[in-house]
Amino acid sequence: MDNSSKIWIIVRFRVAIMFGALLTACQVADAQRDFISFERIVLDDQMLGGYGVEVADVDRDGLADVIALATNPAQLNWYKNPGWEKYPIRTATQANIDVASHDVDNDGDIDLALASSFRLDASTEGGLIHWLENPGDPILNQEWQLHYIDEIPASHRIKWGDLNGDEKKELINLPIIGIGASQPEYDVDSQLKAYSIPSNLSVDRWQGIVLDDSLQLSHGMSVTDWDEDGRQDILTASFYGVHLFQLATRGQSVARTWLGVGKQGAERPAIGSSEVGEGVIAGGRRYIATIEPWHGNEVVVYTKGESTLWDRTVIDDQIANGHGLLVADLNNDNIDEIIAGGRSQPYQLAIYHRPENSSLWQRIGLDEGGIAVSGLAVNDLNGDGYLDIVAIGSGTGNVIYYENIGR
Repeated sequence: MDNSSKIWIIVRFRVAIMFGALLTACQVADAQRDFISFERIVLDDQMLGGYGVEVADVDRDGLADVIALATNPAQLNWYKNPGWEKYPIRTATQANIDVASHDVDNDGDIDLALASSFRLDASTEGGLIHWLENPGDPILNQEWQLHYIDEIPASHRIKWGDLNGDEKKELINLPIIGIGASQPEYDVDSQLKAYSIPSNLSVDRWQGIVLDDSLQLSHGMSVTDWDEDGRQDILTASFYGVHLFQLATRGQSVARTWLGVGKQGAERPAIGSSEVGEGVIAGGRRYIATIEPWHGNEVVVYTKGESTLWDRTVIDDQIANGHGLLVADLNNDNIDEIIAGGRSQPYQLAIYHRPENSSLWQRIGLDEGGIAVSGLAVNDLNGDGYLDIVAIGSGTGNVIYYENIGR
């Protein structure tokens, strides 16, 4: 082969690469053009150590407000819809790690459950769980009374859910590691625990029930009515992958089903699943979405196959320190999108959309470089019928509202 032929082959190869890159860019642009649009609204740019975010009507005006917390330094604030004025929720807690909203005392306003005193490197202490009583006028009175619930070291994820179908919500507490666990193995089982609200709220401690004590490094949790029986069920993401927990099922007081294997084959702690959510694609087919491994780089979709364990598909492997994932129908087409982001550079928050007539997931960048995603929430904040997205950034110290403005 002479030199001119070699040069021609090289030129054709480079042109093919450039064409492929251009085609990919055009496909991404088409996906974004055909999808809905979002307006980026900064609610706070001084939220150092931001970790978790929640949406609830704090002041009983019929509008969903935003609640955000930071771990170090400890902060807990709410932002009033629609002007987004910032109001502190004053407490004496430290190292806040998660918040969940519910009317605990049944007086008509939203109270908060709060997990605090979190330290991953001190798994024999801390893990305080309180509920914070809404003062009634949280604009004028920012002192929320703190009521003790329980303490389990390394309490990390809390959510409310009606687990037994009695139309009363229980508080679910998932510690990230077991008592005494240490890095890098974290090889002590943790307790998944649920608490019913006591009839007498002045009790010293809420009585809880241990639902499971078999998981290790359990980072993610979501609540869903998996079998549509009126009782909410629990999905967890841990070193062992994805599990489903259901009360009074298959003749068991708590039935545990292993659904997803997680990412395995590496050394701890770089294994398993980290965040988890559940949704449907075209035709109502169910899927589970995760970030893997723990604090990992992959967005993963599980679908039901022929075996007991669901089929695992990686749809993105470029998330850096993945720490936020939710599933929601953003464009009202009865197909759920995946929202996921990471908290290390390059900072990114993306939407993964699977069109009705496609077997491929399209990645749509929502925020490239502007937020170190540590937590996410979705809700229709402006009442237009489209779900909006709220994200909190740890390294970027911000709270961002992505207003869904449709097409």
